[in-house]
Amino acid sequence: MRFADPHCHTDASDGMVRPQELVDAAVGAGLDLIAVTDHDTMAAVEETRRRGAEAGLAVVAGQEITTGWPAQTHLMGWFLDGPVKTGMSLADTVAAIHDRGGLAIVPHPFMPTFFGSIQPRMLLELIEKTAVDGIELVFTAPLGARRRRRLEDFYASHKDRLGAPVGGSDCHFGGFDLASVVTGFDGDFRAAVERRTTQPMRRRTSAVPPSVVARQQWRSLVQLPLRRLRGQL
Repeated sequence: MRFADPHCHTDASDGMVRPQELVDAAVGAGLDLIAVTDHDTMAAVEETRRRGAEAGLAVVAGQEITTGWPAQTHLMGWFLDGPVKTGMSLADTVAAIHDRGGLAIVPHPFMPTFFGSIQPRMLLELIEKTAVDGIELVFTAPLGARRRRRLEDFYASHKDRLGAPVGGSDCHFGGFDLASVVTGFDGDFRAAVERRTTQPMRRRTSAVPPSVVARQQWRSLVQLPLRRLRGQL
């Protein structure tokens, strides 16, 4: 089995590491593949792919896309041939990901927040319109036992429309949190997702210094929204 962390951020959005630092952390963690999924930008993809190739690491071109107001739910695209426009409906965002040659993935669902994370009713309405290619069933964001059971039951009831079960660390801190959650796969990663033979799993516990977390939260909650409002993403 090979291992991927297909949900990683760099300092091109609200991550705290440069592409080289992300690649170094992935190699150090023994990963075979990562996906660069910065919020609303693919600016770091090419550099990360170049540095990954030099290190023998596969790098998937991705993006974590902010959908329309007010919920601004996140969707991920993997294997994109270019950026996906932000601010669209969930269904239109899935269609745009597919138009870019990508796979549409639901990240960190059912979190107890209004912003960013898709909720059960929203997800049901989405998959009634269009299927997605995968959904994170294991991730690092806090969920709680009740919500986790609801997610597992939801997937069991609708797996034909939800695609592959996947896992990712939502890495923002390089070696501190990369590979804490991974997706196991055999052979080609995209083919494994399309065949739904992937295995999400927890691999280690992340431990990020509080001072680093505080700086990242400033980037995420203040700097990134300002850049979005200014049209810099």
